[in-house]
Amino acid sequence: MDLFFNELSVKEGPNKQTGRRWMNVLIEVFKKASSMGFKELKTTVDFFNFPLAPAYSLYDWSNDQTIDRESRILVKTKALKAPFFIEQLVEQRDNESHLLHEFKYKDQRAAGFGAAYLFDSLAVSLANAGEWDKTSVELLVTQISEEGQLTESIECVNHASKPEHLDLLSQWISKKKRVNIPNGKLLWLKRKEYFPHLILCKNIENQVSSFSGGELEFYQITKRLLELEDFCSTWTTDLFTPGNIPSKITQESDSRISKFKDELTIICPDGEARLFSWHSRFTPGAGRIHFFPDNSKRLIYIGYIGPKIQ
Repeated sequence: MDLFFNELSVKEGPNKQTGRRWMNVLIEVFKKASSMGFKELKTTVDFFNFPLAPAYSLYDWSNDQTIDRESRILVKTKALKAPFFIEQLVEQRDNESHLLHEFKYKDQRAAGFGAAYLFDSLAVSLANAGEWDKTSVELLVTQISEEGQLTESIECVNHASKPEHLDLLSQWISKKKRVNIPNGKLLWLKRKEYFPHLILCKNIENQVSSFSGGELEFYQITKRLLELEDFCSTWTTDLFTPGNIPSKITQESDSRISKFKDELTIICPDGEARLFSWHSRFTPGAGRIHFFPDNSKRLIYIGYIGPKIQ
C-alpha cells in the first residue's frame, strides 16, 4: 500500500515557519501510516518545486539545515523511489486497462486523489486548511475507452492530513491489510472465507475466474464486494438500507426489469429463483454487480458480475 500526495493542498504560507510546521505534520502522518502498513509516498513530478512560503520551496525545505536530517532524508527517499511519480503510475494503469482517466475535485484536476482512487489506497494532504480536515473526499472520475465511450462517476477516496485521521480510518486500513484477494480463481475458491455474509451464485465462477488480479476491474469488483460484506457484518435491522454502503447502490427501473426480467432472474444455491434488481457499479466501463438482499437472514446473494446488461 502506498500513500498518494494531494497536490491541491499545496499553497504558499506566510513564512518559512508555517511551511515547516505543515511539513512536520505531513511527516507525522507518513510515519504513523508506515507503522500501519503503508510503504511509499507517491508524488507528482513537480513535488519538490511546490512552494511552502515566499522564496521557499519543498526543494529548499529538503536542504534546510534547520530541519532535522532524518526528516529531510525520509521525504527524499520515500518520494523518490521508482516508479517515481503519480503521472507514471496512472499512465501505466491506463495502458493496462486500455482507458484514459481524468480526475477532478471541485472542478480542479486532481492527480493525487485520482491515483489513490485507481489503486484503492490513501491520499494525504498538507494540514494547511479546513478543506483537508476530513477522512474522505468525493472525486469526479471520467473514463474514456479506446472506442471513445465516456463514463463519469462520483467516487469516494479515503484521505488524511493529520495523524488522528488515520485513527478514524484504522478499521478500513486493517481490512485492506487483512484481505488480499490475488485473483479471480481464488476469489471464487475462498469466497466463504473472504465474504462469509455473501452467497455467490454458481455463474459468478465463470464471470470472475479469468481475472489475473492486476486488472482495474478486479480492484473495483473486490472493493464493491467487500463493501457489501462490511454492510452485512453490521446489519441489525429487518430492512436493507443501501444508504449505509459507501458506493452508489440503485435498483433497475421498471422498464428495464420488464425488458430484462429473464436475465435478472437467477437461480441461487438454495434452488430458489430470485430477481436481482439491486446493483452497484464498477469501472472501467459500465460494470455491474447485481445482488439480492435477504432481509430475514441478513445476507446478500450475488447473482451477476459483468458489463451492464443490454
